[in-house]
Amino acid sequence: MKWYGFLLIFLASFVFCNFMYTVRLDFTSQNALVQQKFPLPDTVRLQLLDRPEGTFLSAKTMPQQPLILFFFASWCRPCLMEIPTIAKLSKRNDVPFIGIAVRDKIDDLRTLLKKAGDPFQMVGLDPDMEWSKQMNADKLPVAYILNSDREVVAKIKGLMTEEFYFNTILPFLSELKNEKPL
Repeated sequence: MKWYGFLLIFLASFVFCNFMYTVRLDFTSQNALVQQKFPLPDTVRLQLLDRPEGTFLSAKTMPQQPLILFFFASWCRPCLMEIPTIAKLSKRNDVPFIGIAVRDKIDDLRTLLKKAGDPFQMVGLDPDMEWSKQMNADKLPVAYILNSDREVVAKIKGLMTEEFYFNTILPFLSELKNEKPL
């Protein structure tokens, strides 16, 4: 095999690996609740989907109660798998679900939410990935649990399943609701 054969194999491998990373075909099956504490980005405001012009989502406009913040997109295949579960769980009204749409087209986003039965109390638009970068939400879908002080207290890794929600997330949220403020 000549040198250009090796080059061709290298380039094909490089393109395939980048495709796998970009599209995220790993479909993480291991769900995990990773406790970590950090504040929301306080310098960035996101326009809200289908809300009046000048209405923004920011650290200051988040509800002051425990909630789950979901980063998703209509072009993300794992997100499309997760949205029906989130829609079903949102009907329980345990905590508010707030969405952050990452690099999404408005029409595609509206179509997805209409089809899935919009599970979110509000959806912030993050076309330039400002929040995503600051919160290290580099792979979609990803979710964060916030406490009543609007601080991130845990990161949810893996696809949301009903079993994981009831066995892990709901008990964690109950503990958050029962915490006494300092």
